[in-house]
Amino acid sequence: MNRHDETRILKQCLNLLADKSTTLSAETHTSPVERYTDPQRFEQERHAIHQALPVAYLHSSELPNPNDFRTVATHSGNVLFTRTEAGEVKAFHNVCRHRGAQVESRASGCAKAFSCPYHAWRYGNDGQLLSAPFEQTCFPELDKSQSGLAPIPCVEAYGFIWLCPTAKNDDDAEKQLEAHLEPVKADLEWLQCDGLHKFETHRRTWKANWKIVTEGGLETYHFKFAHKNTIGPYFLSNTCVTDQLGAHFRVVMPTEELKSVTKDLIQDVRLRDIAHVVYSIAPQMVLLVQKNHIDWIQTVPISVDQSEIFITPLIPKPVEDLTEKELDYWQRNREISLNTLDEDFELGEQIQAGMASGANSKLTFGRNEGALATFNAWVEERLNSS
Repeated sequence: MNRHDETRILKQCLNLLADKSTTLSAETHTSPVERYTDPQRFEQERHAIHQALPVAYLHSSELPNPNDFRTVATHSGNVLFTRTEAGEVKAFHNVCRHRGAQVESRASGCAKAFSCPYHAWRYGNDGQLLSAPFEQTCFPELDKSQSGLAPIPCVEAYGFIWLCPTAKNDDDAEKQLEAHLEPVKADLEWLQCDGLHKFETHRRTWKANWKIVTEGGLETYHFKFAHKNTIGPYFLSNTCVTDQLGAHFRVVMPTEELKSVTKDLIQDVRLRDIAHVVYSIAPQMVLLVQKNHIDWIQTVPISVDQSEIFITPLIPKPVEDLTEKELDYWQRNREISLNTLDEDFELGEQIQAGMASGANSKLTFGRNEGALATFNAWVEERLNSS
């Protein structure tokens, strides 16, 4: 996003404030309850969307140095992410090529090589098989060059490490990712996430379909009601600028501070100073952009009525460089975010539970909730094209 686009959005915010309005679609929409409760449909979504599209599983700051590694549960199974001696990021199935045991059980660490605990087959952090005990006598035909850890194409870009499981190789993964993110490329560059650092991650499983969670971040209609005891008083009621960017969405949510801005002062105002900006990056990533940091929210579908949600603040300095006062500030900021988001997720659980009652056959989206309908249309398109 360049300054011209930022100014344009600021003017849109001021116009909506003056009109006491928000981004409106041409008509209302509905969404059948079965879309959120059908297990067979959920498996289709997981295959056509979550296992097919690029997904960011790590922030670059989680592998800061050569030989760092992390193991992560993904839609492709348990994955071993490494940063090689040359600084390249690699991803592998965390599975020994001998008998299939898990090669690395630790969540993170620093290692140039990994030894399978079952029979000690040893792999470099570039995935190459280095040695196998009694190789000459027991495996005389073993070709180590063809027996390394099974790679999964991945790309490090825009401050994140993306897994691209349907790509043929890393070069193909780069092309896939660039095509997928092209509509939000300028915005991701504007955010400069590669200059931020991971703070403590909060992880919890909620009893709600992943689409319910996504829908909750695409409108501000609920702010003054659902968040009346947390952030609601600080935001304008039912006022936001919403743009679809390919498969993704940008939702600009003005705060009460917008009321102090005039068109004459726009050139001196940052968008982040008078609004929170939500980027919903398909299929399961949200960037909640605030004044001085970004909350990275990952929604991982577990089942038709369960989603695992990871919330990670991305802050300007490494945790180890924070003063005691700064650490306290970010911990308090994190608690505010968690308390607010919990209000959304608790309502999501209520919605999921309510669907089982039979009270509704469909959900209704108003003109001020048009992004929800557009998002669901994209989901249907993915299913129909798979």
